Amino acid sequence: MITEHEAYKRINEIGGIAEERNEKTYAWFRTIITISVGLMGILISFKSDDTTSSLKSLFFVITISSLGLGILFSLIFLLAEVNVLNRTMKNRTKYLFSRLDGKDKLEIEKILPATFYRLAYTLSFIFYIVALFSLIGYGIVDEIKNIC
Repeated sequence: MITEHEAYKRINEIGGIAEERNEKTYAWFRTIITISVGLMGILISFKSDDTTSSLKSLFFVITISSLGLGILFSLIFLLAEVNVLNRTMKNRTKYLFSRLDGKDKLEIEKILPATFYRLAYTLSFIFYIVALFSLIGYGIVDEIKNIC
């Protein structure tokens, strides 16, 4: 049987792993946001005023709007970090007060981002994938027309 001290130690190890995973996820999102904002700026600034095909214009609009929505939902997901930390603080305060009241039981704390933030996480991936494919389409549509 495991002692309470050892259980706390194992829970803290698991918590440390979860925190490290979350830090890496948030760092990855910050990097993607930075790259996306730069790409959007480059695409808009180098967009020529030449009359282009309607298909190329459609790919451009889809790319820009998908990048914008990907950035928006990524920023919303980054707010999940603050949300989880706030809820963790509330849980730990509640646990401390219950311990002070003499309730001496081991509680496992697992706090996930709210559904809204998990949805933002999924939507950001979807919009980045759409932006990637529409950017590819934007880049090759004229070349395909030249071949055909």
